[in-house]
Amino acid sequence: MSTSISEQSEWARVSKELEAENLKLASYDSTLLDLLGNVMGKRLLDYGCGPGVLASALQRGGADIRAYDISEEMRKLCGDKIGHERVYVGVDAIPQENFEGVICNLVLCIVNEEEVRKISRNITDVLQQEGRAFIGFCNPLIFNVAESRLDLRKQSEHNYEENHRYWKTKKEGGYRIVEEHRPIRWYEQVFTEAGLIVLDKHFTLEYELKGRKIQDFIIFELKKK
Repeated sequence: MSTSISEQSEWARVSKELEAENLKLASYDSTLLDLLGNVMGKRLLDYGCGPGVLASALQRGGADIRAYDISEEMRKLCGDKIGHERVYVGVDAIPQENFEGVICNLVLCIVNEEEVRKISRNITDVLQQEGRAFIGFCNPLIFNVAESRLDLRKQSEHNYEENHRYWKTKKEGGYRIVEEHRPIRWYEQVFTEAGLIVLDKHFTLEYELKGRKIQDFIIFELKKK
């Protein structure tokens, strides 16, 4: 039986699978790294770092990287890669207005609405005035796509404008997860309320599968008001 993940606290159970997701790496991670550009010497924060795959890549690129995750096990795995002194054990330990860039990857689609608002405010607080935040998650526009290169999901009984939860199965790793669907404009409103300005919306590379054109992820580029 495949592992099922329905709560944020359960993600450590699939940490090995997360580190081996090559299709996600080729789609999301490569897009984000291109957006970040030259990170040499830049002070960056990975908010919701998971096992530290992206944080480690950024460190190899010369970034002065720091990281945070709600999961103690994920923080340990990330610390093993980038150095435990670079991983914050709590949100309150993250210095405010300290980072040139903050990334938050595939987090907002697995937490409740109040947590989305809280995370958005936290990112605003720790970002420098001229800094940039890149917040990415699964593309809400493909909520009714039954199969992508990455996932399988049942046909939704909801429409695009409705916030709702749904199950999907990851092709890599074979585990099932619950995700939260919200329309793009809902996120835009939350970011605005948190003191952020949407500079751009970037989508990962488009491909076609079974007659559907698909872009798996969206990445918001933001700055402080």
